[in-house]
Amino acid sequence: MALVGGLIGDRSTALLTSRAEAQAPILTPAPEPEPEPFRNAPSSQQREPSRETRPEDLEPAPFGASLFEGGITSLRDDGLNPEYRIVPGDKVAVNAWGAYQVNDVFIVDTQGNIFLPEIGPIALYGVRNADLSKRVEDAIGRVYRRNVEVYTNLLNASPVAVYVTGRVVRPGRYAGLPTDSPIFFLHQAGGIDPLTGSYREITILRRGEPLANFDLYDFLVEGKLPDLLLKDGDTILVGRRGPTVEVHGDVARPTLIELRDEERTGQALLNIAKISARSTDITLRGVREGRGFVDTLSVDELRRRELRDGDILSFREEQHAEFILVHLEGEVPGSRSFSVRKGARLIDFLNHVPVDPEIANTGGVHLKRPRVKEQQKQSLEQSLERLERSTMLALSSSTGESQIRVREAELMRAFIDSARKIEPEGRVVVRDSGALLNILLEDGDVIVVPPRTNVVQVTGEVQVPSALMYSPGVTAREMIARAGGFTRRAATNGVLVVRPSAEIVVGNLDVAVYPGDEILVMPKVDRKIFQNAMDISQVLYHIAVAASVVLRIR
Repeated sequence: MALVGGLIGDRSTALLTSRAEAQAPILTPAPEPEPEPFRNAPSSQQREPSRETRPEDLEPAPFGASLFEGGITSLRDDGLNPEYRIVPGDKVAVNAWGAYQVNDVFIVDTQGNIFLPEIGPIALYGVRNADLSKRVEDAIGRVYRRNVEVYTNLLNASPVAVYVTGRVVRPGRYAGLPTDSPIFFLHQAGGIDPLTGSYREITILRRGEPLANFDLYDFLVEGKLPDLLLKDGDTILVGRRGPTVEVHGDVARPTLIELRDEERTGQALLNIAKISARSTDITLRGVREGRGFVDTLSVDELRRRELRDGDILSFREEQHAEFILVHLEGEVPGSRSFSVRKGARLIDFLNHVPVDPEIANTGGVHLKRPRVKEQQKQSLEQSLERLERSTMLALSSSTGESQIRVREAELMRAFIDSARKIEPEGRVVVRDSGALLNILLEDGDVIVVPPRTNVVQVTGEVQVPSALMYSPGVTAREMIARAGGFTRRAATNGVLVVRPSAEIVVGNLDVAVYPGDEILVMPKVDRKIFQNAMDISQVLYHIAVAASVVLRIR
């Protein structure tokens, strides 16, 4: 095994070794190193290593959406518990013996009473099941003062039918008990619509008039629900979702927080969102006055900041930590995760990494940086939004042309949907004129040491996408010919060549090719067919550069 001096040259190695000895060590083992996800070194044909799902990869869900994922309806009781309060329609068995005798079942009438012979009406509406026997015994005792024993039993709780409508998944009429909470009926209706429904504007109507308004966030945060008994024919109306803010970063999972119109401050959001106590830096992204807006805030600044619908907040733990976490990928043995001092540089780090130059392409070292990946993703999304707008606003001068534009819009919709699924790699070139640059490392950086290979990949608009053996002095033209030549949709005036070092070369067909390269043959965008050919080409090249993927317009 040879030290990574092969990456930077013997003289640099000696210099950096002596420098490393003079300084405090920058490397310490990670507290909990991640399992090696690349035990089998990826070949040039396997560009997408498997990885575990991370919180930031999850789609944001409305705050409280999990409330409707459990089995609320299967866990409900029958209403005959001690706290159940009697309502009209309930059946009560009354047994009395001694001076007064009765053995019968009575139905609570619409006025909330039962009528016992020789006793008269007894008001039971709202009486707890646990207090039922005492209430009946007291009523009988006012007529028969001695020698009377009473036993009562609530036979059944009368069901009610409640309408659930508005922004729910399955609006309809659902059965339950008067004591059931509104959440029970919402659950039967499939829960609140995750795209349009409000968790904060829910109204209970009785005979068309508002009876109560409640906010599910009060229940989720403080455990509060309205204290009322539902009646047959009541309506639960879920309103349209209000302004929402997306929360990412140092949270359990990305979440959509709904804010009230009168409470759009960061403090209102912090009262709801569960964030780490160590979160000190927040990135706020949104739109202000028709333009994209980005700002970095402290937690105290966020408390005072007014938020707007569609804002995105990314919470991060303190950025002044002494150590950062750096990962290794590719042809390197041993641990793949290291805790290094903040301020560590690439060459200083690599000087401690042993590699075998027989199997590792030390000239192809490059980085994958999460921050760059996010920037590439945002830039791609902006390009797709421009393409989407230009497609939808395309004008037609005739019926025939209008039909063509409709077909074009369908193609663009499918193309844009596919493009949004592409994940940039966030690659960073760390060489200049062949020399490795001693750049600062950032938290989460992945240092890639690709395998040494004699294979050249040819992908995109070729007849037979292939992994072909390299021949000295070969050009892109020859490699494309060996892959069967161009397809009819290929752009034949040039290619993109991705080097193992992540460098991108845009050239003609006579561009030189080297071992480990990947040749991307781009599709041709016909200006006669597509009005927005320039925007489409920009997106195609953006995806090819960011993710080494050639996307087709089908």
